[in-house]
Amino acid sequence: MECKAVESPFFSIVTPNHNSGGDLERCIKSLRENQATFEHIIIDDASSDDGFLWAEEQAALDTAPELVLRRNPDNIGPGCTRNYGLSLVTGRYVLFCDADDYLAPGALDNLKAEIEAFEHPDVVVFRYRLHCPHGDMDSVQFCTASVEHTQREAFGDFMRDTIVSSPWGKAIRADLACALSFPPLPVSQDSLYNLDLFGRAERVLYIPAVLYHFDKRSDGSLTRKPFSNQELDKFHRSWQVFEDHYRTHFAAAHGLPLLEVRALRFVGVSFIMRQAINKTQDDSRVRRVILAQLRQSSWTALRQLSLKEKALLISYVLSPPLSRQLIRRSQYAS
Repeated sequence: MECKAVESPFFSIVTPNHNSGGDLERCIKSLRENQATFEHIIIDDASSDDGFLWAEEQAALDTAPELVLRRNPDNIGPGCTRNYGLSLVTGRYVLFCDADDYLAPGALDNLKAEIEAFEHPDVVVFRYRLHCPHGDMDSVQFCTASVEHTQREAFGDFMRDTIVSSPWGKAIRADLACALSFPPLPVSQDSLYNLDLFGRAERVLYIPAVLYHFDKRSDGSLTRKPFSNQELDKFHRSWQVFEDHYRTHFAAAHGLPLLEVRALRFVGVSFIMRQAINKTQDDSRVRRVILAQLRQSSWTALRQLSLKEKALLISYVLSPPLSRQLIRRSQYAS
């Protein structure tokens, strides 16, 4: 995938939109309190609501010249929609922003200052604030002052989930962002995109600022869908693609322990939590998948998990109902 060789705005923000309603307006307006030049590329993925119409009206009135609007004739999903957005990029750095999320005031100006101060790194990683039904919390503080990390350090942090696997939370040099694409998977396309991103990025800047607002208060959030057999198959298939890609392209350079740690978190911890948060009963198929992953994992990988993660996995092995009770009493309970 190649970007157009056009030099104009400093930033290109890519937003896939599907039935986001009034949240899209909030997303658009959150970018306007910046001096840095930007374009906001919004691709509507065959929405059935009127949220995208407001953006089109703004563009028609010429009150939002930064908007670059397109419509997909059919629903193709967020990954392929982001690929379409990347094909329209003309800025120097790319950010992804979901339509139901938004950026903090002055986020682009903050990022531009950091990018210029550190002489244009490949990727800038920043923190986010999670908004959920029972309160808000900031993501892990991975630094107290802006600091550049090596490619190997950043790759390890991504694999350990210190760097969020979502598309957002990063400013990416446009030629690098557009050289990659989201795979045609029903879920977890972002993990594959970021795996390739941090496998290629040589200079990664971490900054301590909270610049993104991740809104999970909607009942339509992916993590609140019932974890049915169909959902299990989607996520497990995506993990298998991720695992195969890692073994083929990154295992020689980074080893297998990182992959094992990520497997325990994704196939183990996250699958258990999805069941518990959605109040589904223990399913034998899910249990077989989780236990099979645990049997494949080494003690070295298990020791790298947090105490809470270890406790959750052990409680699930001993008693799935006990693990569900522990989760539902925690901050993640619905």
